[in-house]
Amino acid sequence: MAKDKILIVDDDIKLLGSLKNGLLKFGQFDILTAVHGVQALAILKTARPVIMVTDLQMPRMDGVELLSIVTRDFPNILCIVTTELKDHALRKKFQGDSLFSYVNKPFSHIRLHGEIIKMLDCRDEINFRPGIYITAMLPLINLMQKSCILEATAGRDKKGIFYFESGVISDVRTMTRSGSPALEEMLSWGPARYEINPLPEDYPHDSDNSLTEMMMQGTEVIPNDS
Repeated sequence: MAKDKILIVDDDIKLLGSLKNGLLKFGQFDILTAVHGVQALAILKTARPVIMVTDLQMPRMDGVELLSIVTRDFPNILCIVTTELKDHALRKKFQGDSLFSYVNKPFSHIRLHGEIIKMLDCRDEINFRPGIYITAMLPLINLMQKSCILEATAGRDKKGIFYFESGVISDVRTMTRSGSPALEEMLSWGPARYEINPLPEDYPHDSDNSLTEMMMQGTEVIPNDS
């Protein structure tokens, strides 16, 4: 019987080798590796792993950009994010998401193996829903302090846009709402597909952090069914 494939993406070649060799000792998985997001996408197109483990800080394409593409082209893949950036509140929020896991570095192959097994068990739950939740994606952009437009699409007709400046939300818009009402609505959408683009010169700008604070509090919301 074919083994499940696990893709690990990290620009630390020594860490990649250590994790691969350690996981192979369990005899349960085929382990694939990539050193950046561009290489990972090439592997995803041919190998179809069930889980992708990705670092956030990488050259050429960072982990957030990679995840956004995965939501559109490979929506059924389970994702584990690893990073040296410390944010215990973020880790706590991600623990409630059956599709998404967050692991602080440094960690051992034994710890990663435990996360993989836990996520594979979640995949078999009756309420499993593919995709990355909005409540998991937004804090990642905040954590990475990215400046970008994040377009989110949920279901057939739910669309919205987030404007981020250095990780701070300056505006949120849906087809019918803007600002805090739009953010409140989108936090309830659940899994979505994402596209990340550069900020335009004339993007809407909010002078305070109220939307970002609302976002961090709102990631505790349990998404509604679409």
